[in-house]
Amino acid sequence: MPKTITDSQLNKMAKMIRDWPEKEVFNWNNICTASRSILGYTPTRQALSRKLMLKNAYQIKKKHRKNALDKVEGVPRPQSMLDAIDKIARLQQENDALRAEVAQMAEIAQRFIYNASIAGLSQQKLMSPLPKARRD
Repeated sequence: MPKTITDSQLNKMAKMIRDWPEKEVFNWNNICTASRSILGYTPTRQALSRKLMLKNAYQIKKKHRKNALDKVEGVPRPQSMLDAIDKIARLQQENDALRAEVAQMAEIAQRFIYNASIAGLSQQKLMSPLPKARRD
């Protein structure tokens, strides 16, 4: 007859469920098999699903995985591998262009800060909020 599952073991199994790898199939049978390393024996699905902590962890993880799949389902998929490669290349070029633009803006900001400090403007004066627009 299997031993009673302790609170410590329950906590370890709940953490195992919460940290379940996305690439692996998530079901009670796999959880039972993985629980063997914690309990020393393979429990039944019914034994684990009766534990409220494990049942809640399972339901939350299942819901989280379903929400992740729903987000991916709305994304249009390329028709072919060539379309996917073209899209990746285009996005990388766009990413590189944006990085260059950010670097250029950072250089301009550095120049402004340097020139402001030479002109004697304090950081407090530089960071003061813009005046509110009057629209009468």
